[in-house]
Amino acid sequence: MAPKKANQRYPDLDTREPDDLDAYLETFDEAEMQELAAAEVALDLSIFLYRAREKKSLSQSAAAKLAGLQQQAVNRLEHPDGSPRLETVQRYLKALGYSLELRAIDIETGESVAAFPSSPVSESLARRRMSKINRGRQPVPA
Repeated sequence: MAPKKANQRYPDLDTREPDDLDAYLETFDEAEMQELAAAEVALDLSIFLYRAREKKSLSQSAAAKLAGLQQQAVNRLEHPDGSPRLETVQRYLKALGYSLELRAIDIETGESVAAFPSSPVSESLARRRMSKINRGRQPVPA
């Protein structure tokens, strides 16, 4: 077995076991834990938006056209550092033919304690917009 290569940037990592993540996280202060939680949410949201687009078999350009955005805007939505507003996410998903529903789930019981559904009015507007777009649209190449 080859000797372990020293980590020049983070020398203390050499002394940790590879599966010692819990011990490492215990060294975080409250601000670092909040930063980590925010990063996890941003990553989850970017993956969620990517999968929603992929499920419709759309390229970023095609999704952008449906949403009335530039391709670069869709690219930013699908990256964790994009930090989109809830309104932007909701509008983008509606353009792709989805409705957004948020739920607050009690971590201990798993009970849904609150939900935020899209309003029927905004869904009706999204359907009308999709209808207009689809009437003048050429099929999107695969």
